[in-house]
Amino acid sequence: MKRKSKMYNRKINICFMGSPKFALKTLDVLYNNENINVDLVVSGKDKKRNRNKFRPTLVKQYALDKGVDVLTPDSVNTDEFLKELTDRKIDFIVVVAFGQLIGEKLLDKFENKIINLHPSSLPKYRGASPIQYTLLNGEKITHATAMLIEKGMDSGDILNQKEYEIKEEDDFISLSEKMSDLGSKAILEAVLNYEEKFAKRIKQDDTKATFTKKIDKKMGKIDWNGNKQDIVNKVRAFVEFPKAYFNYKGENIKILKAKAIVKEDSKPSFVYEANKNDLIEIGCKDGAIKVEIIQFPGKKAMDVKSFLLGNDFEKGIYID
Repeated sequence: MKRKSKMYNRKINICFMGSPKFALKTLDVLYNNENINVDLVVSGKDKKRNRNKFRPTLVKQYALDKGVDVLTPDSVNTDEFLKELTDRKIDFIVVVAFGQLIGEKLLDKFENKIINLHPSSLPKYRGASPIQYTLLNGEKITHATAMLIEKGMDSGDILNQKEYEIKEEDDFISLSEKMSDLGSKAILEAVLNYEEKFAKRIKQDDTKATFTKKIDKKMGKIDWNGNKQDIVNKVRAFVEFPKAYFNYKGENIKILKAKAIVKEDSKPSFVYEANKNDLIEIGCKDGAIKVEIIQFPGKKAMDVKSFLLGNDFEKGIYID
């Protein structure tokens, strides 16, 4: 026999809002919990994707596969949408990477019942790109945070946090997966134990808040006058987009994986090594980096050893 929520004496009725892959784990965990009913999924509109065909978001497709009702409204801040949630007797709205701002009507109607997953150690790294900035700044510890949504930008009270020790080999892709996994657990615990979590909620210290901005392509350009670890961190943070890059003989070359190494005579932007022994080493302010995965324009990303088997990379020159 399935247990009922102590708070509701029935299954907890959820509206889930999200769109990309990052949101899928939380939706799946909520959907498969015996005490929760995902009554409605709200997602982004279908877009042209592979082969120029319109396809649903990954979250919408999941909901369709499971037979869950899906809406893709232009705005969730309408009387019509609010009535939809009211008619469905929604208990909580769970938001993960949704993309629309939650307006006053929803905030008032579902006061303290809109729970968001934010992948950072709030109040650090509020805003659009918390995972990238966590890596850019070389953080050793981060958190997946279940928080209440309020009018401010990621400023709501914290209900639950899951800590993760960042590994040296972590990049944006692996850290996103870990935050998605830990975040799903943080959200589930917050929903199932809401009264306890709400009673012990932590108000964020706004004086310690930092803010992240949206990542754009120009941010990927490598400054060889920078420190080696900063360059490696940029490679890790931007491995998906826009990818860290440098200019070599008029072409923008992308680096997808790199390692900081020691060099006695630091020469920023100097190519120390480029040979058939799987080495491309480029100088920076305090040493050098060893390029491990590289991508030339119009080519697939390759490990350096494989790349050098069929391609040349000039040694002993300065690059941009």
